[in-house]
Amino acid sequence: MNETADPNNQILLVAIIAFYWALLGIWDQLLPRSGEDKAKRDDAPTDRRTSGAEHTSSADTSSEGIRKIDPDFDVAAFLAGAKTAYETILRAYVDSDIQTLKRLVGPEVLDTFKRAIAGRRDREETLHLTFIGTSEAKVVDTLEEDGTAEVVVRFVSDVVSVTRSANDAIVAGDPEQIVEVIDTWTFACEIPSTKLNWMLIATDGG
Repeated sequence: MNETADPNNQILLVAIIAFYWALLGIWDQLLPRSGEDKAKRDDAPTDRRTSGAEHTSSADTSSEGIRKIDPDFDVAAFLAGAKTAYETILRAYVDSDIQTLKRLVGPEVLDTFKRAIAGRRDREETLHLTFIGTSEAKVVDTLEEDGTAEVVVRFVSDVVSVTRSANDAIVAGDPEQIVEVIDTWTFACEIPSTKLNWMLIATDGG
């Protein structure tokens, strides 16, 4: 992944969520307790990062790769948690909920989200999203560096997205069109505590 992109240039189309945590302790400390196609992915931040970490091979990016980091790793539970984390983070972004984002994402991603939210506010635009569903949440890579495990997850979702100006004119998206969104997010956690405290450290759209 490359370094953090300008939120107005390399941007993933945001999907937003209507369902919440139904899961296990793997994500308990991560979450709070209580449209157009690619050319128009302008309203959600994308963070890209480079890493000197050793990646697993393309044939070793599923449960075998993860379990080299943690033999007791529960892949199914992790992916269910990752899916809900994805949706919850995007809800916080659309709602401009900085406090929730602070609990869920790393510093670089948080900065990218903040800048994108500020830009939307300065333009007096409002983002409206209807989340249809996530058809895929799949581990595509794993790596380990300096005592930190990282898991890369590919999400495929369907959304309806429209951004409106202060006078309610449509500036992006289509309220009548369902768009497929493909995002790749990287979650990280210190080893050996891979059942808790996962944070989003990088995002990539497409």
